[in-house]
Amino acid sequence: MVTSKDLLYNALDYDAFWNTSKLRKNAQPSKSRKLQIDKLLKAFDITKKNTKAPLQVPKHINEDITVESVYFTSSNPKSLSRTEYIKALTDFQYFTRGEFIADADRSKYHDLIGQIILTIKAIIPAQSKNSDQDPVNLVRLFSDLYSFRLGIYYMPGYRFDKKMTEKFSIEDEYSFHLRNRFFKLMVDDFSEIDEFLCLLIDPEKRDFEEEEIGYPDFDLEAIDDEWHQAHRK
Repeated sequence: MVTSKDLLYNALDYDAFWNTSKLRKNAQPSKSRKLQIDKLLKAFDITKKNTKAPLQVPKHINEDITVESVYFTSSNPKSLSRTEYIKALTDFQYFTRGEFIADADRSKYHDLIGQIILTIKAIIPAQSKNSDQDPVNLVRLFSDLYSFRLGIYYMPGYRFDKKMTEKFSIEDEYSFHLRNRFFKLMVDDFSEIDEFLCLLIDPEKRDFEEEEIGYPDFDLEAIDDEWHQAHRK
């Protein structure tokens, strides 16, 4: 079975390393991961073909408010309409920037928005009135949290006890020890963010059989090892 969590983790794994340079993007490990992601995006119906006409897309997800939006891309410093902006994105970027949420059925997020507002009222009572009036921009929320999660994706898996030389000083050894403990504690703290991102991806909490969506079953560890061996020569 595959779920929205598979899409999230596959995206982070690809985006954190294999999507960061032309050399890596053209490598087999990158291409294999991208094929898996494409199948998952299709299964969850997250593609640019769902893009709505400008007048059908409110700036915020829980209110029909007309707001003039300005978009930019790294390749085009001039302001763009949303239609022009989406056209410049790949389906993967359409996903990671949260734009798919603006084109989704907004009623799916009703309960999630209520949960967000209740939480804000509890932690910032002074904002209670504003919380009822201000719309919740789920596109921005997804984009912000995905970017944060991407930035720290590899941290818990980084092994500070992997020595580059045979002998380290006592100070270095103790530093490695404390940093390892810190990152091990961090792993559990990701769960709340991950669960929330998964709800934004798929509030219906669907799951699919791999065969049902044609999900490629690659041995990524073997593919990665082959690539790394070739680039050590």
